[in-house]
Amino acid sequence: MTASRRLAVGALAVYATTASMGVGLATGAWRNERHRWVHHVGFIGVTTLAAAAVVVGLVDAPRRAGRILPALLPLATLPRIPTRSTRHPLVALTAAPWLVAATLPLEKE
Repeated sequence: MTASRRLAVGALAVYATTASMGVGLATGAWRNERHRWVHHVGFIGVTTLAAAAVVVGLVDAPRRAGRILPALLPLATLPRIPTRSTRHPLVALTAAPWLVAATLPLEKE
């Protein structure tokens, strides 16, 4: 498995965890008045890992870099969208298909 694919898998795992946490917050199943930073750290982790996968992918797997690059756009706009709006989860979900696609094997792997 290439380094860019490992980074993409890590980004997807952190994304899934952070998204689950967001769903829990939105439904009231989990409260985080004192631990709001945990969700923010997850977001920073996803963004960092996805950006690293693009950079590393340019060297070892350019097609993988092309698969994950579109995920950075919704991730970049997400902090500017109010968390309690209906747009926040919708924009967050638009990154998911690109993160999943980046974890799939390429033909030469």
